[in-house]
Amino acid sequence: MTRILAFLMILTLPALACGLPAASTPQPPPIVDSVSPTTFPATAESPSPAAGRGDGGEGYISFIINVHDWTHPTESAEVLLKLIDLFEKYGVRGDFYFTAEITRELAETRPDVIERFKNSNMTISYHVRPPHPLYTGFDDRLQGLDDAALYQTLLDYETYALDLATGGLDRSRPGGYTYVAQVFGRKPVVASVPNSGRIKDAAQKVYASLGAQMTLLYHEEGTKLEQPFEYINGLLVRPSDFSVTRNTIVDGTDNFWWNMMSKPNAADYHPLHLLELGLEQWVGRTSSSPHARAPFITALIHENNFYRRGAEGWTSIYFTMQGGKKDQPLPPPWNLSAPDPSTPRPADEQAAIWQAYEEFVAYAAANLNVVTSEDIVAMAKQNK
Repeated sequence: MTRILAFLMILTLPALACGLPAASTPQPPPIVDSVSPTTFPATAESPSPAAGRGDGGEGYISFIINVHDWTHPTESAEVLLKLIDLFEKYGVRGDFYFTAEITRELAETRPDVIERFKNSNMTISYHVRPPHPLYTGFDDRLQGLDDAALYQTLLDYETYALDLATGGLDRSRPGGYTYVAQVFGRKPVVASVPNSGRIKDAAQKVYASLGAQMTLLYHEEGTKLEQPFEYINGLLVRPSDFSVTRNTIVDGTDNFWWNMMSKPNAADYHPLHLLELGLEQWVGRTSSSPHARAPFITALIHENNFYRRGAEGWTSIYFTMQGGKKDQPLPPPWNLSAPDPSTPRPADEQAAIWQAYEEFVAYAAANLNVVTSEDIVAMAKQNK
């Protein structure tokens, strides 16, 4: 790890040169106003400027957890509780991206998990999964609508419940972004839009009107070196220079690190090793640039990756399957009793994933600036 520390130290001066906050950041989020995504409960600790900031070097890393496994709510709940405990142990925050569907399952069957989040300072964000019409392949009902009708239809899908069997709306129940905000008592910071063109444009405007402050244009990399903070339709674009998620660095094949923790070459895919390689490449690409700065690093995982192998449990409901992977979208109505394509991970494999993840979080807490989307929004405001 001494090599990582050396690379992080190299990044300090370039970060200052580009106008990014230095090692004394991230600052706490600003006072909550009418569009702020989070109001911390009185029992929760507000983020400290020192929390999640190591004493050596520069770099901003976000631990993002996509939460979407409504087909295994009990396992999902236990993992979420364990993750909150882990982040709090090391004095950092995680950024949890919930779908409305898993939020509903937890609210109805595990209200203790919801309360744990409400009384923590974790960041809440939002994303969608099939059959939400924003998901590519499930957007037929949005095609051909004029601008006003498109906006209103998307607003309805972020207001009322999604019918998982038909893709229609259940107007007798709340749903979408507004439901997640209601359940957690705070507006999700990020709202991602897995579509393109005028549909993506309209959805971003809807989310901005509901109180979101950030969106995605790319998942793992794509941020401009000279301009890390960009806005679209009133939303900050989530910056990410590289990720510790999937990689092709080791042998050219595309692998998620957690699927390799029980393999003989697990050390090659350990997230700390991938972080080191990513930082080496970052320094090599940027150190001579006049715009050199500290990187924004995305460390993304899905909650089901800790306890299930294969495709998500809902995948076979909405897609044809080829070789255990999703293929083509299926037409409605969907069979909610379709066979589960995922399988439980063996206990030793789960333990290996947790051990690697905790080592990753512990190292980042000591040596990097651990930030969530909420912190980045505050940084961007300071940088204007």
